Amino acid sequence: MARKTVVLLGTVVLVFGLDRFGKYAAMSRLDVGERVPLLGDLLSLTHVESLGAALGLFANWSPGAQALVFAALSLICAGLVLSFHRGLAPGEHGSAAGLGAIFAGVLSNAFDRFRHGAGIDFLHLGTPDAVHLPDFNLADVAILLGVLTLIVELLATEMATRAQERPRRSRPSDNPH
Repeated sequence: MARKTVVLLGTVVLVFGLDRFGKYAAMSRLDVGERVPLLGDLLSLTHVESLGAALGLFANWSPGAQALVFAALSLICAGLVLSFHRGLAPGEHGSAAGLGAIFAGVLSNAFDRFRHGAGIDFLHLGTPDAVHLPDFNLADVAILLGVLTLIVELLATEMATRAQERPRRSRPSDNPH
């Protein structure tokens, strides 16, 4: 098995497992809507069931329509991740990890939708009287960090390619005439 595949699968197993553990801990210990501080007022364990997607998209749709849309989006995302993975060069381990994080996040959130009929969020940042940040889960964080990793890898590769293609300027001391 290629190393990039080992990195992808290892990331999927790690992220999926951690997210499932966090969701299990919240669901088994807290009622829906309950919040328990973990790091003072900065970070709390919570149990929230979200019917919508990011920014509340599809929240008012029927459960059947939501299931269809989330299934389609999950399959499209999984297909894109696997397609991009296939196109990675053998040494692109950072991109493989980023793709694995995205895949695991999508998989775990899809699992929630089909098992529980809603997304399960279990983390909350900030104090109740501070700016209201949405509750989230590790799958959400993994998707975000995976996308950021791919962007950084793309930019670094592009910058390196441009640096190699750029003609070197000769300094006056390099010119013998």
